[in-house]
Amino acid sequence: MAFAMSSEAMACASSRANPSLRVSAKRGLAPFGGVRGGVRAPLREAKGGARKMAGSKRRETRAEAGEQPPAWMQPGGSDQASTSTPPQTAPPPAYGSPAPGSGSAIPSYIQRRAPPPPPDMGFSIPGGPPAREQAVPETPPLVPPVAPAVPVPPQVSVANTTYAPPVPPVAPTPAPTPARTPAYSKQDMYSTQAVVPPPAEFPYPYPAAAAPAPPPPAAAAFPAAAPAYPAATPGYQAAPAPVPVPPAAPVPDLASVFDADSPVLTTAEIERAIALETAQLAQAHAMELARLQAEAQAEVVRLQAEAAAAAIRAEREAASEAKRKEEIFLKTIPEQVRKDPWDHVKQTMGGGNNLFFTVPERLVVGNPARVYVNKQRSDALRGKHNVRLFAGFNDWKIGKWDTAMIPVGSDADDYAYSEFNVPDLAYGMNFVFEADGQFENSGGDNFFLDVHYGKSKEEVEKFLRDKAAYEKDLAEATNACDQEKYEAGMRKEGVASGELHKDGRVVFKSDRGIKPGVTHVMFNKALNPIGGPEGAIRLHVGFNKFAQGFELELIMDRIKGAPFDAENDWFGVDVQIPPTAYTVDMVVSDESKDNWDNNDGYDYRLLVEGSNASNEEWDARIQERIVYLSKMREQAEAAAKIAWKTRLKKREAAHKEATLVTRRQSAHIITCEPPYPKAGDLVKISYHPTNTNLGLATDVYITGGFNRWTLETAEVPATLMTRPTATADFVEFEMVIPTDAWMMDFVFSDGVGPGSTYDNHFGRDYHFPVEDSTTEKPPLHVCHIAVEMAPIAKVGGLGDVVTALARAIQDEGNLVEVILPKYQFFNASPMLGNMEFEVEFEALGTRIVVTKHVVEAITVFFVEPGNGMFNCDSVYGRNDDGVRFDFFCNAALEFLLQTNRQPDILHCHDWSTATVAASYWQNYHHNGLWKPKVVFTIHNMNYGQMKIGEACHHAQLTTTVSPSYAGEVSGHAAVRDNLHKFHGVRNGIDSEIWDPGTDQFLPMNYTAENHLDGKRRAREEIQQRFGLTWGSDQPMVAVVSRLTGQKGLDLIKHSIHHSLKRGAQFVLLGSAPDPKVQGDFQAMANAIGGPNAAFAFAFDEPLSHLVYAAADFVLVPSMFEPCGLTQMISMRYGAVPVVRATGGLRDTIFDVDTEKDRAAWEVDGSSDWRVSGDATNGFSFEGTDTGGLEYALDRGLDTYYNDPAWFRQFQERIMRQDWSWNRPALDYIELYYSAIRG
Repeated sequence: MAFAMSSEAMACASSRANPSLRVSAKRGLAPFGGVRGGVRAPLREAKGGARKMAGSKRRETRAEAGEQPPAWMQPGGSDQASTSTPPQTAPPPAYGSPAPGSGSAIPSYIQRRAPPPPPDMGFSIPGGPPAREQAVPETPPLVPPVAPAVPVPPQVSVANTTYAPPVPPVAPTPAPTPARTPAYSKQDMYSTQAVVPPPAEFPYPYPAAAAPAPPPPAAAAFPAAAPAYPAATPGYQAAPAPVPVPPAAPVPDLASVFDADSPVLTTAEIERAIALETAQLAQAHAMELARLQAEAQAEVVRLQAEAAAAAIRAEREAASEAKRKEEIFLKTIPEQVRKDPWDHVKQTMGGGNNLFFTVPERLVVGNPARVYVNKQRSDALRGKHNVRLFAGFNDWKIGKWDTAMIPVGSDADDYAYSEFNVPDLAYGMNFVFEADGQFENSGGDNFFLDVHYGKSKEEVEKFLRDKAAYEKDLAEATNACDQEKYEAGMRKEGVASGELHKDGRVVFKSDRGIKPGVTHVMFNKALNPIGGPEGAIRLHVGFNKFAQGFELELIMDRIKGAPFDAENDWFGVDVQIPPTAYTVDMVVSDESKDNWDNNDGYDYRLLVEGSNASNEEWDARIQERIVYLSKMREQAEAAAKIAWKTRLKKREAAHKEATLVTRRQSAHIITCEPPYPKAGDLVKISYHPTNTNLGLATDVYITGGFNRWTLETAEVPATLMTRPTATADFVEFEMVIPTDAWMMDFVFSDGVGPGSTYDNHFGRDYHFPVEDSTTEKPPLHVCHIAVEMAPIAKVGGLGDVVTALARAIQDEGNLVEVILPKYQFFNASPMLGNMEFEVEFEALGTRIVVTKHVVEAITVFFVEPGNGMFNCDSVYGRNDDGVRFDFFCNAALEFLLQTNRQPDILHCHDWSTATVAASYWQNYHHNGLWKPKVVFTIHNMNYGQMKIGEACHHAQLTTTVSPSYAGEVSGHAAVRDNLHKFHGVRNGIDSEIWDPGTDQFLPMNYTAENHLDGKRRAREEIQQRFGLTWGSDQPMVAVVSRLTGQKGLDLIKHSIHHSLKRGAQFVLLGSAPDPKVQGDFQAMANAIGGPNAAFAFAFDEPLSHLVYAAADFVLVPSMFEPCGLTQMISMRYGAVPVVRATGGLRDTIFDVDTEKDRAAWEVDGSSDWRVSGDATNGFSFEGTDTGGLEYALDRGLDTYYNDPAWFRQFQERIMRQDWSWNRPALDYIELYYSAIRG
């Protein structure tokens, strides 16, 4: 069939779907810029397609015969010449390049095949074959079978733009030739990519049809990550949101466009071709849109980079400018300070709104400065003429001074100033202002200004520590070297020269004499078992009689070729001898240092020949010794850290055991399941009313709370508890612990409301700690007010208790402070150097200065009144002790008020500070000091009973130092009216101060494991010091006590005679305040003092440590003893206590023969000593006669003589018992909370 269509008709046909096509057709142009000649291409392609369809059978035949079809018949074929290379799938066109094989225009399907004319059109194509005579009936389009479509790749999102990337090429798959081949294969298509139709309102002009379809930009070029520069960067602008690209529309398949079996283009085919063309254009438009968006994004990134670079330049310029201003500021500080004061006031005060200012504004190390004050801004300074500045640096530690401030103008003006220089080592300035006794001190906190351009506080403190250590080492090294030089003659006396002989043979010698420099020293090991037959020998070398200890440790080797027989076995090593050495000192050991040979204690020593060191060489020796001392100090510090960690672990274990004992002692009343509850757990509380005051109750109610009754949102109202069985003697209650609870609190009752009987654990309530709470337990703030504190002001046990109890409560995570009078003898105490100024105020008719210092890890405030009340060299002993201590009590409360401190607990001690209780409630509670509750402790009822009674009345709780003593004095008039708030809590000892494992006063530190060696060394030291029989293994009995009637003087005297009668050695350490008593004991010392009895009439704390360590028995025969620390200290050191069972002695010592059950309960919380073990720890007696004393002492001595192995095990057992403050501290904390609840 021959037909023809004009170019205008074809343009019009295709333009029905595209207005742009109509415009191009009217102008006689190819669509989208194509050449005019291209309009005929579809007709030629149509013809070619007809020929291809007609020859499909021929291609099949050729294929079966193995004949290569011509190129135009191959997939993607054309009129090009055929080659032997297999057809390759062309890669996607490069960005901006034309599609392969299409020239510069995008070939359309309309151009590839001309549309068929309408049925009634009777024209033919000029130059074409003649038309068929017989009309071909119109047939519906056939869809030939096609290969599987190439999968459309997913869209890629790049920089907020959605692209449809090109489809990767698919290698052709050989397949049998179908019966009917499509006119066009897949490779004939221009593109098989998924296309994206243009948006409804496309803002850009359509690209020309001849323009290639650019691929989307590579994903790596424009990553979808966050912008490189944040919005906070100066000059940054957010990238414009890209125009949304609609999803790509699927491209119709070529086989669905044309009927391959029909040479006539139908209207449907034309419309499908137009749709296909439109889809291609839409895809091209989407690609162009993506390109434009990518360019816009790149432009945004470029602008951001420029803005960031500009910001960096601006920052550098600002830093440079700031540095320039800083340099000018530092350079002109002296000039600024020298300005007229009125200029400073006018420039800085700005109308007088500030209390003070400085010139320069920032204090700089090593520069002058002025501080100005505006008197009108202070009530204390307003209208005053003589204003003084009290100042210092580094928390008042350096450079303290006070000076009269200079008025600015006349004295009546508002401003005054002082000029000063800032030290190089200052990191801060502290100051206050004063006028006519009134202080402006920032509400008690003092004023503080940072100092700039110097070292930090940590750096300064480290520098000062290092400097002090170096100066100390320098002084020690210089003195030691001077002593070495001075004692050279004495130290060389009797020292062998050349070689050393022992037992008739040469033991040490040198090959060429002992001279400064390298010397080969030889040692004869013959007949010496050290190191064994083949073991190594270690030589330990020092100089000048071991002036610097072991300076060299060298391994000696057997000398080859040297004589080897019964008298000769030579080892040698090179030794570097310094020029300052005049003797070489040596000892040998085996390689492991387990066995030593030190020449029977005299060391091996040889003279150095030709020793004549210069001053420069001695200076070098000093520097070497400084290095040695520094190394020794570092090793000591490292050892101290290790020891501290070890002690900390032991303390934690002891604390845990104390908690377990407390729980075991209450398990017969109340238990919790699980025993260690956690926040959020379901817990079961079991209560045994038969073991309490609710034993007859039919019903038992539980009332609970949390966090010491402070968690109001989770209270447990009075609830009836249930019995698991009808015959059970206990009741139960279950509940869930709140997640923010760190403590459970309970009380029990037999009813609800008035008239009910309660069990509140004697006012302490029942508690169970809770783990893993979301909130932390707040610390208690406890303030002790006392007149004694060990070790700085210790007279008796009161000082020990104040220090140890404060530390124990602080170790539980609380804030603890102590207030003491500032005695005059504190000024000479080496422990109180560099006290810090705290506050100064007018009160009680005088000016009071308060300083502070840390003592035994506790912050201590020292109250020093201007009236000189404590300008004395003793704590007690003046006739006005009562007046002085009453003044101190009020001054301490005034200090708390002036500094706005609000502790939870005021803990006052004994008659000396009993006034605190009454004075607080009468004079201070309603005048600003509103928060504290008062706890009062009686240490000894024999003194100040009237004051004690008054304090018991006003205090919220009163304690005494042991349960037994509380029972003994409960009928006393001072306490009997307040027994409902009277408790006995035994004292403890500070297990770190009293620790034989670290005690610096002992010749050998020891523990329970090696106590036998340690105690023997201490005993030998005592024997040597007091002239007792040295080396004797006699038992040693000791008394460490004040010699007063309370301590049982007659029994002490009798015990001395009885101990000597039993063959023991006796040591007495103590003094008597009564001269008559002192005279009696002095006469006894003169009569019986000798090889087995020693007397030391003094208060000697270091000596007491040694006596405890040396003694096998410590005797405490007190007539009454509120608590007593002696017996607990003695057990810590392995000395068995022999005591009279009274007061605290009864509460801490359990007789070996009669009190196993009580010991098991008190020590281990066990009701059966056979299960928990024997916990008895001493020998006790009841009466006050000598017979009772002899009975107890004889039993102890008998065990020492008759069963020494058992006795040593007994010593080890009592050393392991915990008599520290672990358990008493828990009791005191419970009482503190009880006092707070009122």
